Amino acid sequence: MKTTKQCMLTGMLVLIAALVMVAPVSADPYLGGDRLVTSNGTYGTVSGGLWYDAYGAFEYANVTPIEKEFTLPCDPEDVEWARLYVAPYIGHMQNNYSLETIVEFDGGSGYELLGSEIMNTNYVYPISVENGTGTIWFNDHFNRVTSDCLMWYDVTGKIESSSVWASVQTHPFGTPPVFDGRVKMIALVVAYNDLSSGDTIHYWVNQGHDTDSAVADTNFHPYIGETDFDTSVVTNPSEATLTAIYLGSYNANYEFNNNVLPWENPLIGPYLGAQEWDVTGDINSNGVSTMTFDRNATTGGQYSGYFKIPLALLTVEE
Repeated sequence: MKTTKQCMLTGMLVLIAALVMVAPVSADPYLGGDRLVTSNGTYGTVSGGLWYDAYGAFEYANVTPIEKEFTLPCDPEDVEWARLYVAPYIGHMQNNYSLETIVEFDGGSGYELLGSEIMNTNYVYPISVENGTGTIWFNDHFNRVTSDCLMWYDVTGKIESSSVWASVQTHPFGTPPVFDGRVKMIALVVAYNDLSSGDTIHYWVNQGHDTDSAVADTNFHPYIGETDFDTSVVTNPSEATLTAIYLGSYNANYEFNNNVLPWENPLIGPYLGAQEWDVTGDINSNGVSTMTFDRNATTGGQYSGYFKIPLALLTVEE
């Protein structure tokens, strides 16, 4: 006959097993990272649309800052939400090649400092015997996942012109043995109104720092990333567009609500791309619409086994 303690232990094990079975999909258990979620980005309705533009030339920024001009599709007073994203490259997936990144923004009245962000730690895979934590958080708007830093800044209230600029400069911090600091991405995402249109457009910005790599696959930890959009707020979709903005030289394979999406590799730069799809007929108005991604295992070049995605955008007009 089992003792009370044995029964309690058995019950706890059953409960833990059940929780594991129903736990939400998390980031890659081998490499780490963070799922793309709306709570990290935003959701809202506008009458204009959701717009983005990005730099991706992957140039060094340690001597001369990289500047990117953004020409908005609207007047500054029509901007509902705007966020600037910056992704500098560290030079290694795990080593500590210390880096300072200085980000400035000119919304129409001259440059102002958004952040001087310092990365000064190595990255340890969660699977490691060294008990790696995965994502390294430096503050609430700046993290590291493998070989990239990602930082973001809300600039809605800083936009005073339809032509705005961002400036990014990187410096070695201290005396690291190796320094890279090339900039993979400077991107601006803007939700805006157009009062003359009469449209109602739902928009979602799902943000994270998720990755899928051959490193995990070859170590028997295959991973399929997933991000959800709560489209239960939509009653009669007339037009819907899904956009994946990815960090990598080779795009992933995607599905939306279990429908395979056409594959292309529309690069903005060597390690930045963005692909859009018409998903009007695939929106789930009764609940959640889900996008999944899986790295494309087809040989596409030296770095085709490394894929990362920080942003997924969805707009639904009705």
